[in-house]
Formats: sequence, C-alpha cells, structure tokens
Amino acid sequence: MKKIAILAGMGLMSLVAAHAQQDSTLNRTVVVENQYNPTVMDASKINVLPKVEEPVVPKMHIDYATSLRPVSAWSHQTMAPIVREAGKENAYRGYRRAGYGNNGNVDARLGYLWDISKKDRLSLAASFDGWNGDLNRWSWDEHCFSDEKWTSRMYNTKVGLDYKHAFKKVDFLLGGDYHSRVFNYMIPRYFNGDEDPSFDGFFNKQHQTFANAYIGFASTDKHMPVQFEAQAGIRYFDEKYPTRDYFSEITSTETNLFVKGNVWTNLNEENSLGLGFNFDDYNQATDWADEVMAIEFNPYYAKQNDTWKVRVGAHLDWIGRDVSYSEDNYDKFYVSPDVNVEYIFSDSYVLYAKAGGGRGISSLYELMTIAPYLVEHSVAPTYMTLDAALGLKASPADGWWFNVSGGYQIRENDVCMCIIGPSVDDMQNTVGDTEVLYATAELKHDYKDLFDFSLKGTYYNWKWDGDIPSGGSFSSQETHALSLKPELEVNAEVGFKPVQGLRINVGYDYVKRCNDDCGDPVSNLHAGADYALMKNLSIFAQFNNLLNKEYVTISSFPAQGLNFLGGLSLRF
Repeated sequence: MKKIAILAGMGLMSLVAAHAQQDSTLNRTVVVENQYNPTVMDASKINVLPKVEEPVVPKMHIDYATSLRPVSAWSHQTMAPIVREAGKENAYRGYRRAGYGNNGNVDARLGYLWDISKKDRLSLAASFDGWNGDLNRWSWDEHCFSDEKWTSRMYNTKVGLDYKHAFKKVDFLLGGDYHSRVFNYMIPRYFNGDEDPSFDGFFNKQHQTFANAYIGFASTDKHMPVQFEAQAGIRYFDEKYPTRDYFSEITSTETNLFVKGNVWTNLNEENSLGLGFNFDDYNQATDWADEVMAIEFNPYYAKQNDTWKVRVGAHLDWIGRDVSYSEDNYDKFYVSPDVNVEYIFSDSYVLYAKAGGGRGISSLYELMTIAPYLVEHSVAPTYMTLDAALGLKASPADGWWFNVSGGYQIRENDVCMCIIGPSVDDMQNTVGDTEVLYATAELKHDYKDLFDFSLKGTYYNWKWDGDIPSGGSFSSQETHALSLKPELEVNAEVGFKPVQGLRINVGYDYVKRCNDDCGDPVSNLHAGADYALMKNLSIFAQFNNLLNKEYVTISSFPAQGLNFLGGLSLRF
C-alpha cells in the first residue's frame, strides 16, 4: 500500500500544475470579515449530544445549503446571523470569555485575529472547558439510575493557530491545533462477576491527546483556466490507559498522513468541471497493528444560474485495511453518487434533491472525538453507500423560513454506540450495516432582531444487520446495536430582547431512542441570558436540564442534572 500512496501523491500533484488566462464569474467569491463574537457555549455540550451544523437558507442570490444534519448526532443550533455592512469596518479583532458554574463546570475562550501586513494574517483560538461533579450511576440490572454516586470528571484544553500569506496568484496556508482531554470512567462495581474496588486508581487516569498540522495552497487569480486548492498534513492521536487493556500501563497511538484538495476549470460563466481528491494513511501503534489506507477521487460537473444549481458526479473510493490480530483484512472499491439539484422559483422557494455518499469514520481520532468512553476501538471504516433526500425550503416572507424533507441512508460498517453493561467488557461500540428512513420539518422566524423562534422535528426508522461483541443483556442483537440511535427528535427555541442590551433564550431538546431499556429519553429544558454592561463587555448565564432529568448521553454515560454556567465576555 505504500507504493500505491506514492503513486497517488504524484498523480495528485500533476493535477495542480496547470495554469493560463481566462475570465469567469462563476467562482468569484466575496470575503466578508464578520466580528469575532462566538455564541455562549452550552454548559452541557458534552453531556447532552455533539453540536452539528444546520443548513442556512437566506434570500435569493445566496447559495442554499441542502446538506442534512447527520442522524448520529442531534442538538439545537440557531441560524447564523449576518453582520450588516455598517458594522464591518469597526469589527473587533479579539474575544475573551470566562465562566464558572456548579459541578465544577468551567468554560474559558480566547481568540484573536492579526493582520500582520496587507498580505499576512494570523489567527489564534484557545479554550478550556469541562466539569467535575457527582452523578448518579446507571443500574444495568434495573435499566435506570441508582442512588450510588460517581464523581465524573472531564476537562478539555484546546489551542489552534492558522496563518495565511497572499502571494500574487496563490494563498499559502499553514496551521495546526492541539487538544488535550483528561477524564475518568464510571468505575463498574463488578468485574467478571466479582466486586473489585481497586479499579478506582486505574480508571481515574484516562488521558487523550489530539494534534493536527497542515500546509496548503489555494489559487486566487480567477483568470487562470484551472483553479485549485490543496492541503497536506498529519493528524496524531494517543491515549493513555485505554480500558480494553485494564491495568496495563501502555499508550495507544495513531498517525494519519493526509492529502486533500480540489481542481476545477470554468467552461463558461455557468458551467464547470472539477476533480476532488482525498488520500489518507492511518497507522495505529498499540497492542494490535492496524493500518488503513484510503484513496478517493470525486469527478463532477457543476452548473449554476439564477434558476438552477446542479452538481453531477461520483465518489470513487478504494479502501485497504490490514489487521494483524484477525481475518478482517480487505481491499475494497466503492462507488457512491454525488448528485445535487436545486430549482429556485418564485424568488425564494427551493425544491431540492440529492443523492450522496462517501467515506465516514475511519480512525481513532474521529471515533474518540464522538465517544471518548468507548472500550472497543478497532473498527472498519464506515462507508455511506447512499444518502438520498428530497425536500422543499423557502423564505416566503421577511423573517420566515421553513424546510420539509425526507431521506434514506445506507451505511456499511456503521459505528453504533451501545449502553454500558455490568462489566468493563460491555462498554463497547458495535459495527454493522444500517439503513434509516427519516422525515424532517422545520420552521424559523426572526422579527427585527427583537424576537425569534425555531422548531424542528425528525422521525427515524432504523434497520440494522451485523454482529455484536459478547456480553450484554438485550433481547436481540438489533436492540443492542440500535440502543442509542434516535427514533424521534424535537428541538425548539425562543429568543427575545425585552430591553436594550438584554437577550433571553429558552429552549427544549427531546430525543426518544430506539430502545426504551436505555432509560428515560433525552429531555433538556434550558434557558440563558446575555446582557451588555458596556459596548464591548457582556455578562451571561446559561441553565441546562432545568427539569433535572436523568438520561444517558450518546457516549452511554449519565448526563449532568440541573447545571448552570455564568461569566463575562469581552470583545477587544
């Protein structure tokens, strides 16, 4: 596979070499520098479910996003605001925030953007967040929470730097980030049927490290007949005291070399041809030797005008996997569609259809980002064979927006998070083939920046086919695998400004899971407020789980009860 990697890299470099002169308006971009002012983070961001990006549908002449929220994660996120032209020149370059709450909840943020010169720009982002408090343990025998307490701890430290230099026809990009996570496991009362309090020491030492560095180039001369953007880099992950090794003081590591990019040419002002590419080489160094190499090519044709936006292409993927301890080695070739069609009518109505696909979770780096508590780590790469959707979205009147859609997805080697069992061996994920049929309806309204609300509901119908690890006490393998998959999801939020400078928001998130044995549904009533003490200084407070509900998170661990976070934010 090393030879294949070298040949693929040489082929990709040759695609970036073309250049000439030609004018086009299809791919011209307008860079808008918005004021750096992140929203107040939800204190239960890890305890509930991971945030995801929702599609934004503004008025005519702005691209309509048709990507749907991944069904493996759910939480509410409001539409991104648009900064008015008058506020751009005086936008603040820096932002600081610090907050503290009960259960040891802490959230600190720092960001700054430097224009070093007319051609050089440097940005910094840093954060520290987490909690340390007592939670009720999950009782496997009764499928509910017990009165026995567990002192849960999870802290994240992140730092990132990005640098850009503008040459005459090309931008040079350089950057990276570092993420350190320290936490503890919910120590099981029993191990192999025997009570063993000595687990306390080992299960309090978990430490995961994520790192990423990249270098890239992107063309900026729109007269060139061939445009390109390319990036190469390395991702690194290590984990101390992984639970699958129990008391072994070893370190699991993973290194991911990657190259990705896009090359395209404009045939005229409406039509273009392009080729996307992606190369990954994953190497794990632990008690097993697991190597995954993946190469993707994405040829496509695109057309865009005032009425139609069309993209027709395909994902061509080759994935090779070598596993030293099993018979799971394989070389596979996948093909999935890359089709997106949007028809815009009556100025602000969009009828859209898509059929997509492609590779999903392929590494420890990606898997541990979603569920840090998992024991079983080695998984075959997930592949989305089909992601089809049909829908209608529109902004029929000023401040109103709606979206109704339905879809169908097929995944091979889908990673399913499972509820924990009575021993360490049951804290595992499962991998199998899944299908899901879903329907979504969403409504949003914004009145003169004084009042806004959003309401979204999604129903899912899952099917699963695969094998689960030994252990567990579910009635069937399918019930086990689909433990934490959503069946019904509802998100609602209302925001308003009763007086100048004060904003209040109230929201509710509800998720009914496919398996009732996983305890109560996710039920999070939350509220928050932000008040501007001065022009650039604000005080904020955020309350979560106001109903003090007990439920498990996507990583199968208990969510915090009633919790709050308060602090100050400063723009400078």
